[in-house]
Amino acid sequence: MKRYMIIFVALFLMVRPMPVVYGMEAATQQNSSATTKDVLLIYDQLALDTAYRNNLNAVENLLTALSRTAEITSIDEYSSGRMSDYQKVILLKNTDNRVSNLAFINDCQNYAGAMVYIGFATAGLIPALDNFPISRQLGRTVSVNMNQLVINSIWIDELRVIDELPGSTKTTILVGTAAYPFAKSLEKLTYVPTFIDSPGFVLALGGILKDWFVLEKSVDMTLLIPDIYPFSDLNMVIETSDAFYASGIPFALGVVPIDDNIDFPAMARFYQVLRYVQSRNGTIIVHRPSPDTISDSGTVLSKKMYAVITKMVENGVYPLGLATAKSLFFDDVSRLNPLNLFSSGIILPDDEISEGGSKETWALHSGSLGISLETIGNTSSSTRNFGNYPINTTLVIPLPENQATLAAQLEMINNKWLSLTDYKALNNYWTIGQNTLTSSASGVRVNGLPISLIFDEEPIEEDYLYQKPRKYSLEKIFTASIVFLLSVVGLIIVVFSMIVIFSRRVYLKKFRKVVNNEKKNEPEKNPHDQEENTP
Repeated sequence: MKRYMIIFVALFLMVRPMPVVYGMEAATQQNSSATTKDVLLIYDQLALDTAYRNNLNAVENLLTALSRTAEITSIDEYSSGRMSDYQKVILLKNTDNRVSNLAFINDCQNYAGAMVYIGFATAGLIPALDNFPISRQLGRTVSVNMNQLVINSIWIDELRVIDELPGSTKTTILVGTAAYPFAKSLEKLTYVPTFIDSPGFVLALGGILKDWFVLEKSVDMTLLIPDIYPFSDLNMVIETSDAFYASGIPFALGVVPIDDNIDFPAMARFYQVLRYVQSRNGTIIVHRPSPDTISDSGTVLSKKMYAVITKMVENGVYPLGLATAKSLFFDDVSRLNPLNLFSSGIILPDDEISEGGSKETWALHSGSLGISLETIGNTSSSTRNFGNYPINTTLVIPLPENQATLAAQLEMINNKWLSLTDYKALNNYWTIGQNTLTSSASGVRVNGLPISLIFDEEPIEEDYLYQKPRKYSLEKIFTASIVFLLSVVGLIIVVFSMIVIFSRRVYLKKFRKVVNNEKKNEPEKNPHDQEENTP
């Protein structure tokens, strides 16, 4: 009987489905070793004095937004056999310089996996690449067409294109009336001849990488108003929420976490405004904390960050995602609790030049690339409905300063007929402390129970004591007084005793001196006279 039970348990363990993991569990799986990374990214140089100086940063942003983990290294630091650990490799060639690392050349020529080659082609490095027809054009204004979404007026100092008709490809480069394929694939090699850190080229490359990684076809566009503090213009936050709600525009509010004075009435009012935002079809997103706002934001298991999020939930505010620049994903994932417990996030624009050297990244379960309203303005659509870019994007617009700015933002969004998705309707998940929060098209749940986002104004304590009264103790005062008096009395007694002793010695000395002087001055008596006087 025991034998059959063992066989049954073994079969059960073999066939049971693996659970879906999010947050830290997923990140831990992705970072257990170098072989678990999704891709190896190799670059030649940062090219700081050229138009390609921010290319590495742009590719890193894309990989993070696509929720792909990466090992990143330069050609000079590449060691023999490294490519063989990966089924996918991205090679970013920012210069036309020759490659001198023989181990890298040998591995490139013999690599059997899938490769995306971006930038300058080096003869003989990738044998299949030598057969691609490349045309070079200097100083061109181009447009990038992504399935009928066209981003216009992009200046390129040196344009390299694949000199052939686009064919069935959906992503093309438009130069005047001519159209060229943005990328060309041959077996396991995909070549992107020109790339710069410009929204058109970044989004187009994002679409190429998304298909290359075989990710989910559907894409979404959301809207974020970032950098909201308790001391922001909360009246404008309410007006903006009302305006977006009236126009049927779902949006998210990026809240900057602050751990100081979280019990003050000002914070209670802030939470009240956030609850109102949620009732107007708004979603709350938490920014990556800064040392200026969270004192221990970089420490292991940040207790204050836990306290901030717990306080938000206690006040009916439910953050569903994380807003951060990509630099977060280069930090050690074990030091980022509770930020790494969010399943989804928005990758905010980051214009800083990437640091060189070898490094590794982790990723959230799902991500979205932040874009500006200017990018939307520079994009034209062949259909009335704007549609979506090739990858998940988030339109990041600042909180309007006044009614005129708000009206201009609304006009741009409405005139473009943007297809915006409610962030709450996406599958979001996190467990922080005792709270597990999920959201989907069916609503928001806390610890498995559905919650209502209807606004209910709560009274705020008006007579809050910002500084607690100091506690005074009369016992300490009396004790101090008694000690002082005893000390004074004791000192007086000592001084008086010293004076008495000193005075006694002085007067005794004087008395003895007088007596001695009298004895010396008294005449001596004659014994004969004494006999005569005797009867």
